[in-house]
Amino acid sequence: MNKKQVESKVAADLAAKEKRLEHKHVADDFANRWVHWSRTRRFLAPTVKSSVLARLTSPGGARCEPDAVMDSEMPFFNMAVHALCDDPNHASEAVCFLGIYWYTTCIKALAREQACARGTVYNRARAFSKCATLLSRTIRNVHESMVPVECSNSVERNSSCGR
Repeated sequence: MNKKQVESKVAADLAAKEKRLEHKHVADDFANRWVHWSRTRRFLAPTVKSSVLARLTSPGGARCEPDAVMDSEMPFFNMAVHALCDDPNHASEAVCFLGIYWYTTCIKALAREQACARGTVYNRARAFSKCATLLSRTIRNVHESMVPVECSNSVERNSSCGR
């Protein structure tokens, strides 16, 4: 091989490696968006107080809660995550995914529990995220094929459907 062939091979290998890393970052970003979205759902409606006395008292202190992000992709991704977590074929991937993104557990402990290497834990989590993304697209397509495009009331028609 001459120098030019070696340089082109190295450049191609580098481009392929960058593409793989970009795919990993996209999967991580999507999973982190899901975690943030899931943890801010409670801000849309106040929690129901358990006792009657607690319901009668006024809330104490002014709590400043962050705005919940309204992401149109996340409800479908959430359904896909729950469906795959219930599937025994994806059990080890689901444990890795939830351990890394939801519970943020120690990777070494998770790898020891799964009897695999640390890199394998990340690979399983990303594979689970990829499966959930594909399933969420399918769920969204089915949902959109079943639901009419029209808005249900005049407020929705004026605010979102005309755009």
